[in-house]
Amino acid sequence: MDVRIEARDRILLAGMGFFGDPFAKASAWDEENEIGSLWKRFSGFLEADPEAIPDRADRGTVGYELHINATETVRTGRYEVFVGLEVRSLGSLPVPCSAKILPPAEYAVITVRGQEIRGDWMGRLYSEIVPSLGRRADESFSFERYDERFKGMDRLEESELEYFIPLARPAGDR
Repeated sequence: MDVRIEARDRILLAGMGFFGDPFAKASAWDEENEIGSLWKRFSGFLEADPEAIPDRADRGTVGYELHINATETVRTGRYEVFVGLEVRSLGSLPVPCSAKILPPAEYAVITVRGQEIRGDWMGRLYSEIVPSLGRRADESFSFERYDERFKGMDRLEESELEYFIPLARPAGDR
């Protein structure tokens, strides 16, 4: 697992979302959970009309999975999941899609590979890895970035993904 800090400008995403407990039907890294169903719905939408989302960044080949915590997340396990593509503008989105605007931020970026993907790396991120950087996490959201290195759920052993955690400003730095 590689870790780095990266500053990013505002990120515009166009896609589809879900709110609830994504693991009520199936566990993590199972295509039958709500996150897998959301990716299938979004992918099917794009397959039916490849030009439906205009002004894509990165030729529209990089997928994002955004997790947004709610006030009840810790208590209920319910949160928002949004999957989509980065776009350069939000000028004209089709009705089935919505947008998310991520603010400029510094992120802890963790690259996870192969067997690590199914492992317990997520639990260590907030308790060990981010603090080891001398920073603290802004736990309101995080996202995964899937590019050509991610080979699919059936090929996790050969895959890589990047996990982004926004970093909170140090105390007293407003």
